[in-house]
Amino acid sequence: MTGQETDGRLHGRRVLITGASSGIGAATARAIVAAGGRVALLARRPEPVQELATELDGAAVPADVTDVDGVGAAVEEAASQLGGLDGLVNAAGAMRAGRIADTDPAAWRLMFDVNVLGLLHVTQAAIPHLRRDGGDVVNISSMSGRRVGSVEMAAYAASKAAVHTVSEGLRRELSDDGVRVTVVAPGVVDTDLFGDRDDETTSRLRDKARTEGLGAVDVASAIVGVLLAPPHVVHVEVAMLSIHQ
Repeated sequence: MTGQETDGRLHGRRVLITGASSGIGAATARAIVAAGGRVALLARRPEPVQELATELDGAAVPADVTDVDGVGAAVEEAASQLGGLDGLVNAAGAMRAGRIADTDPAAWRLMFDVNVLGLLHVTQAAIPHLRRDGGDVVNISSMSGRRVGSVEMAAYAASKAAVHTVSEGLRRELSDDGVRVTVVAPGVVDTDLFGDRDDETTSRLRDKARTEGLGAVDVASAIVGVLLAPPHVVHVEVAMLSIHQ
């Protein structure tokens, strides 16, 4: 066990989190456990996932969200280790900045593979488990999915706009099964989403995130709030910014 105090508000809730090795995913895992829930952690990098799972007494299910077969096996393993699933937080994401005229198409493919298709792969695999007792799907999008912040972010914004659209479709599809679907759209967040890339736009966004952005714990807190809503209440969208942005 972690030995940390919990407030019990999510007692018994079993939640699978993608992108769980760092950033919003890791912060969400810690926040859910602090609220009394249990977590399964899915991300590409086995070592940090296992370390966090050990810290939180959770289940580590390493997988790449773009690998359909691997994702299916990971979701089944998560449900097996937790004894079922009551929630899914799709926090895995990729961002590549660049003008459309100058960008390597591989960057577009990566963003759509992770941000859209990866989300769909994991969600499809989790739906049978969520349908059994009702539950939550929380998809992490971005304020960029609501408007294009700059021309260098157009392709990323398009991938996140797709997350909004998919989320609305899922909300309608799963509502009769008692499964709530919420999209959480933060502004710039101080995480490692920007990686170590040093192009002008990415460097500017990284600096903006450090000086003006939300923290990953802010987004995690909003996600816990979504999970704590009364069963008949669904937060369709949570849009949030730092007051400094």
